Amino acid sequence: MHTLRQRYGGNLVHTYAGPTMVIVNPLSSPSMYSEKVTLRGRGDMSPHIYAVAQAAYRSMLMSRQDQAVVLLGSSGSGKTTNCQHLVQYLATIAGSTGKVFSAEKWQALYTILEAFGNSSTSMNGNATRFSQIISLDFDQAGQVASASVQTLLLEKLRVARRPANEATFNVFYYLLACSDTAPGAVASVPIAPHCSLQPEEKQKATQQFNKLQAAMKVMGISVDEQKAFWLVLGAIYHLGAAGATKAGRKQFARHEWAQKAAYLLGCGLEELSSSVFKHQPKGSLQRSTSFRQGPEDAGLGDGTGTCSGGTRCSGGGMAAGLYSELFTLLISLLNRALKSSQHSLCSVTVVDTPGAQNPALAGQSRGATFEELCHNYAQERLQLLFHQRTCAQELERYKEVAGGMARGGLPPLLSSPFLPSFLSRGVVPPQVRSLARTDEARGLLWLLEEEALQPGGTEDTLLERLFSYYGPQEGGHDPLLPSDKPRHFFLGHSSGTNWVEYDATGWLNHVKHNPASQNASVLLQESKIISSLFAGRAGSALVLSGSVAGLEGGSQLALRRATSMRKTFTTGVAAVKKKSLCIQIKLQVDALIDSIKKSKVHFVHCFLPKAEGAGGDPRGLPSRRVSGSELDLPAEHCEAGLMQLDVPLLRAQLRGSRLLDALRMYRQGYPDHMVFAEFRRRFDVLAPHLTKKHGRNYIVVDEKRVRAPRRGHRHGDAELGAAPADASPSRRRWKSCWSRWTWRRAATTWA
Repeated sequence: MHTLRQRYGGNLVHTYAGPTMVIVNPLSSPSMYSEKVTLRGRGDMSPHIYAVAQAAYRSMLMSRQDQAVVLLGSSGSGKTTNCQHLVQYLATIAGSTGKVFSAEKWQALYTILEAFGNSSTSMNGNATRFSQIISLDFDQAGQVASASVQTLLLEKLRVARRPANEATFNVFYYLLACSDTAPGAVASVPIAPHCSLQPEEKQKATQQFNKLQAAMKVMGISVDEQKAFWLVLGAIYHLGAAGATKAGRKQFARHEWAQKAAYLLGCGLEELSSSVFKHQPKGSLQRSTSFRQGPEDAGLGDGTGTCSGGTRCSGGGMAAGLYSELFTLLISLLNRALKSSQHSLCSVTVVDTPGAQNPALAGQSRGATFEELCHNYAQERLQLLFHQRTCAQELERYKEVAGGMARGGLPPLLSSPFLPSFLSRGVVPPQVRSLARTDEARGLLWLLEEEALQPGGTEDTLLERLFSYYGPQEGGHDPLLPSDKPRHFFLGHSSGTNWVEYDATGWLNHVKHNPASQNASVLLQESKIISSLFAGRAGSALVLSGSVAGLEGGSQLALRRATSMRKTFTTGVAAVKKKSLCIQIKLQVDALIDSIKKSKVHFVHCFLPKAEGAGGDPRGLPSRRVSGSELDLPAEHCEAGLMQLDVPLLRAQLRGSRLLDALRMYRQGYPDHMVFAEFRRRFDVLAPHLTKKHGRNYIVVDEKRVRAPRRGHRHGDAELGAAPADASPSRRRWKSCWSRWTWRRAATTWA
């Protein structure tokens, strides 16, 4: 803690904690990311985000193994900004074959994703509302041969409803400011008083729209393709203006705006009305809704007070479906500009997800939404991966090696985080299970699925079953606690250091199947204006139901990644229940984890230096949301000249990340290790005569398959493992032949 405070006060926001990088968000754009620092960083670097990129790049060149960089942290801690700098550094130092991927293209790509996937929230003024996997494929010379982007967990319902005092996606405000220049799409969009922009906001949005158009031009998106985007976005605006009502039958409340939406989509009013309202569940529309109404009149309860947020149920489902299809098309066009047929050997993958969400940290009194639960679940799964890679797997390795640790005994290993299994337990069982209610404890996502399909299921019965399985128990380590508010509950994220209060109101309606959302793809494919852009995506859309975007790719590595993700969605229960929202959430996170499990992972922890507000603790503790032991410590004040830090908040983030456990394991164990095959490949050139003379003794053992004790030689903090000598002669001969074949092939390919 003292080291972080001193370095942060000296404008040194990057700190090494063993092999892991810790970054405390500077809340500004300092000169440490300048081009001068990028060019100076070609040698060994001090702690910096560029050093993480450099380490991943060098490790890829030496081992020819895929690398992955995973950024962890709360919302607003600077993960996306560091992701931008990291990819920018790789594009600069590695170069690209045929300018397939350059710094200019990356800036254009980031600008487009920021416009269509970011929005203003209570915790972050420019928050990413989707998870992204950015992959750079490198050739034998170490240059970028191709690149690709995959996106998951898009918060598509933000176009229809969202928490109070939060905005929709940035691109809608860009169009509002430039409605007179957008070609026919939003020139006649009705602007409500609460939707209008201030002069300075309009000027800034106009600049951003011009920047967006320039970026789309750089990425090879033609004028006609851009026009299709403005048409669909304009149709979403008009759907919000049309609203919905139930006067005898479900229909639009204002037909003039619905007619304009149908015109922009290239279909008839009757066709649009049928796609929106046909096969809707009974009672889904109870009153007229329109974006002109306030949050109380619309009955949303979540305060949508922005432009496109008035439609509900069917209208909102259609708007969300249209935006999901549009976003998927956007990612496909971006990958079109990044793909290449050149041969690539390995890749560096950067994973950026929305940070941990807690409205109380921003001074909000509302409960967290279902979308925020999904983002928190993804963060918990990534945190579990960090725990497994840095603690559990290292401890297992030390137990297999004779002699144990280098210095002292093994440190005590904490149990793996319980919350991921609590949320998804029973979602994808080995066999197809009945949705009938049982006494077996299941995860929150599975219970949501059950209650949504059961007649008479409500949020109250959901919470009743949830607390019957995971309610307060003896010992005090409860991940689930009740709240004084109706339909609210607390979850202890980050090992109980970050308690988030959730509001379950409306969750069952949220997870129910909405035909209007599914009809959006059909409507676009049959459009008389823009069908050519969406017609070719019919097959893939049915497989993944719009869950994952960016599965196209021209390189062999990109196709391999896409195949791996498709298998996640097309096997077992996933193939049967691919239309279930809860199943999709779990499967998308599974696909995210599986895409990086086979790589060597570099973790970057991003911390918030302070929070705007503070929330109450469910156990009746003082206002700051940390554990009692942290609150009992005396308050610390920054000395003069140091940038201000919220020490209890920073301490809670350190403990919740389990970074200290990984650091303790790193210090007491061996800092570096490699399998014998890699050791021989790298250092065989130092003694070639020994290898030639005693080739049969150099038996390569696959450490992942052979779990027998190994003899080893220890020198200081290093240990070299040898193959066991008690193998049968035939087995030794087979291993020797396989060893020589592997070594010759590696020498030919990687020399």
